[in-house]
Amino acid sequence: MNRTTQAAEEALRVANMELAARNEALESEAGERERRIRAESAQAEAEEANAAKDRFLAMLSHELRTPLSPIVHAVTLLEEIECPPAIREHIATIRRNVRLEARLIDDLLELARIRNGKLRLELQPVDVHEVLRQAMKICHADLAERRIRVVEKLEAPEPHVRGDYARLQQVFWNLLTNAAKFSPEDSIIEVRTFATEPGGRISIEITDQGIGIASEKLDRIFDAFEQGGRHSQAGLGLGLAICKALVEMHSGVIAAHSDGPNRGATFVIRLPAATSAEQPNGEQNHNVPAPPGLRLLVVEDHHDTLATLTRLLTRRGYIVRTAGSIAECLDVSREFEYDVLISDIGLPDGRGTELLDQLKALHGTLPPAIAMSGFGMDEDVECSQQAGFSEHLTKPVEFSALQQAISRLAPPTAR
Repeated sequence: MNRTTQAAEEALRVANMELAARNEALESEAGERERRIRAESAQAEAEEANAAKDRFLAMLSHELRTPLSPIVHAVTLLEEIECPPAIREHIATIRRNVRLEARLIDDLLELARIRNGKLRLELQPVDVHEVLRQAMKICHADLAERRIRVVEKLEAPEPHVRGDYARLQQVFWNLLTNAAKFSPEDSIIEVRTFATEPGGRISIEITDQGIGIASEKLDRIFDAFEQGGRHSQAGLGLGLAICKALVEMHSGVIAAHSDGPNRGATFVIRLPAATSAEQPNGEQNHNVPAPPGLRLLVVEDHHDTLATLTRLLTRRGYIVRTAGSIAECLDVSREFEYDVLISDIGLPDGRGTELLDQLKALHGTLPPAIAMSGFGMDEDVECSQQAGFSEHLTKPVEFSALQQAISRLAPPTAR
């Protein structure tokens, strides 16, 4: 009897142990499942927050860009009028500050794209000297206004890298405008290139004689919203953060050096050199204006933008008809045979992408179309192209850029 009892007790003990182990395993599994659910929920919330932030930035960009467009067009019209030098200086001031405002908006979106991993480089063999000279040409007006002289010492024997022409130009332009912004009038900016090692890296140095950078600020100079103690100047402090990200995307490094306040600063970029087998490719030149006499249908619901743009196009000899909505555009298209369509994306009765579908359904064919929108995120451009727009220009659009786009799309018989 005792043996039977002992055996039963042992069996019960073993069963309890197995049950306890199983309970422990189930609790562990339940805990792991709960942690996984929490992690997935947190990730979903983070992704939704990022998506909401992207939507907010896109809408903010649109709302900020739209009122800049008629200002840009109006300034272009004013530049064509004979006026006293003092008035012309005021017009130049307006254009310069509109460009600055547009650059600040671009910087906000650019940093968001980089942080979200949505920025893609178009890599090709590039001549660094050519890109630097182009960046200096773009900065010429700002430098000349302050009588700042650029000294070129482009001494790298093989100045070719594998990079994105436009992005490298953006980096050099940013550094040059920074140097000009923080330098006194009648000073010198030195631009120098040299080979760090044969077939290894090419170094680019941009040195100014400006206000310098305090030593304790150097480590933070490339952080977003950091200006290195230069808060008296305009800007959000995003330019250098974007430069750093773009250089690193090219497998390069960027650094800053200064001996202290009022002793100037030097920015150094080192990029991997291209192999000797790769030949450099310059930026394609499409700067041929379209001939006058082209028939354009312009769809835009912002009255000031439509008025100033129409006047500019008409003065250039284009035949222009306008509409402020999808419905109005469809009515105009029934009796006006146009060569190129120029349309905003956000219209009162739908989107520009829907307009293309309706025009194609109405006429069977669709002439070339240019989207001109305050929405300029990568996905906005992709959406426009998928809908059938051949070009997507982000507001505010320089009139010369619009003319180039029209030229690229003009029917061969009109060229």
